[in-house]
Amino acid sequence: MDNNEVNTEQIILEAAEAEFLEKGYGNAKTMAIAQRAGVSHSMLHYYFRTKEQLFQKIFKEKVQKLTQLFNVIFEQNTDFKETLRLLIETQFKFIAHNPQLPMFVFREILSNRENREWAIKTLFPHLFPFLSTIEKMLNTEMAKGTIRPITIQNLLMNILSINISTFVALPVLKENLHFENDEILKNFLNERCESNVQFILNALRT
Repeated sequence: MDNNEVNTEQIILEAAEAEFLEKGYGNAKTMAIAQRAGVSHSMLHYYFRTKEQLFQKIFKEKVQKLTQLFNVIFEQNTDFKETLRLLIETQFKFIAHNPQLPMFVFREILSNRENREWAIKTLFPHLFPFLSTIEKMLNTEMAKGTIRPITIQNLLMNILSINISTFVALPVLKENLHFENDEILKNFLNERCESNVQFILNALRT
């Protein structure tokens, strides 16, 4: 595939992602995606035969991106608390770059059994090595008595819920807390990220 084909494919994917996030998977139309991408409908089908293929390609790219970010963390071989800090920060920043993603996942994936099963099968093989490693680190710290007992499931639930809730609530916060410009919003999110890190770490203290 030459550079022009790669660029066209990426433009279509970006247009499809915007269409899915804006209208939902069910209401998104390939004709509208083609118009948004500035290509013909036949050209879109040349690259992606169905809307489902587009959706799955976008989801897999998000998973691969998250996998790459997590790889960087675990390659640093830091101690448990620093690794945990980096994981929380990385997940928070990933959502910050994809703020509409949590609601889309809930609406289009978690609430649809078929999509949910497919997403889990796609996601789990990528994340399992990281989950296994962090669970071993967690068990080691509990055995040493440096943190209070907690299951890996509850730790992950704490991280997911506190990070995701920030962006679920953000549209309301933006309207009522008067974020006059992007710099104020950026500062707020940086502070919130650090607050989330400290909340999780403090909850682990013995």
